Amino acid sequence: MSQNRLYFGYGSNLDWDDWSRFCKKRGVSPDGLKEKEPAWLLGHHLKFHYYSNGRKGGAADVVPADAFHATPGALFDVDADAWKTLIAKEGAPQFYEEKKVLVVGRDGVLHRATTFVVCEHRKKPHFVEPTAGYQRLIYDGLIQRGLPILGLQQALQESFDQCIINHLFVYGTLMKGQNRFGLLHPFTKSIQPASTNGELHHLGAFPGMKLGEGTVFGDLVTLNDASECLETIDQIEGFLGFGHPESLYDRTIVEVMTDFGPEWAWTYIYNGKVGPDSIINDGRWID
Repeated sequence: MSQNRLYFGYGSNLDWDDWSRFCKKRGVSPDGLKEKEPAWLLGHHLKFHYYSNGRKGGAADVVPADAFHATPGALFDVDADAWKTLIAKEGAPQFYEEKKVLVVGRDGVLHRATTFVVCEHRKKPHFVEPTAGYQRLIYDGLIQRGLPILGLQQALQESFDQCIINHLFVYGTLMKGQNRFGLLHPFTKSIQPASTNGELHHLGAFPGMKLGEGTVFGDLVTLNDASECLETIDQIEGFLGFGHPESLYDRTIVEVMTDFGPEWAWTYIYNGKVGPDSIINDGRWID
């Protein structure tokens, strides 16, 4: 029995009708491609440097960036038959090729998935403008999933210096009024109360959040320089890289709730073992 695959989509496959039309032309069912959740591709940004004859213009690609960048899209579960169709739709391996990537789901969980990237010999050394219709497929797909369009805007303007996620959710000693806020203050543009799903644990002089079904309360910090801030806080939190087993805290992306609605934010999850006795039941850290 063939095992399903996890696939990260960031372009036209954010549009179900586009996928369904392709499947109809090939006389196959589209139902083997099942969306799991909105997701983020770590360490990449969106780019248009490939001309697609089928699209009559530029088509999307994702290219490596530093560990402070992430590209929004969706995580799919794909069965064996749908995977064959997906390969055909992507023109692999002649135009696009498979790439193993790290993806974060809506709940902050890290997944190993596959996506498709443009083959090196198909890339142009310049911007290739996508049609208005193709831009709309991606734009609508992001909006429908509550994902930001900043990365799409940057790709269309060929400007990649700004991190798409410029928020940090803190819940312990980095909060305003706590003893390590001074380390975060130089990067702080604004602060508002927020919460996210998880369990807060008392670890002695500081807390640690674990992913879970409870609620953790803290501060959502809007950053004036996300890259520089995260580089600094990574060292403080003992983050050694995505998926690194020896990190004290793992940096991930979660959806947080504020008085003004949901936001996507970086946060740090405790990587050590905890027990039920350390849970802070109200989800609030008070030093």
